[in-house]
Amino acid sequence: MAATTPAEAFAKVTATNSTDLNNVIATGGFKMLTGTGAHTSLTGYAIVANTDTVFTVFTVNGVAKLSDYGLSGITVKAGAYLPVPKGDQITAITMASGDCIIYML
Repeated sequence: MAATTPAEAFAKVTATNSTDLNNVIATGGFKMLTGTGAHTSLTGYAIVANTDTVFTVFTVNGVAKLSDYGLSGITVKAGAYLPVPKGDQITAITMASGDCIIYML
C-alpha cells in the first residue's frame, strides 16, 4: 500500500470536514432577527447577539431550551456567539429586547 502524501491527507480531512467548514463561512446565509415577536420556522446553527439581548424563547429541534442553556432571565451581551450542538437546529426564538443574527444551515 502506498504512503499517503501530505496533499492526499489534507484532501481527506477537507472532504471529511466540509460541512463544518461550510458552517464557519455561513454558506447557508443569515437572517437578521429584530423585535419582540416570535421568530419561527428557523433552521440555524448559531446566533450572534448584535446588541445586549434577552431571550424569552429559545427552541432547538422544536424543544424549549431556554433554561437548559442557562438563558432564562439573563442578558446576553452584544457580540456573544451562541452555537447549538452539531446536528441540531435553532428552530424558534423570541426576544424581550435586543437583536441578533442567526446563521442558517
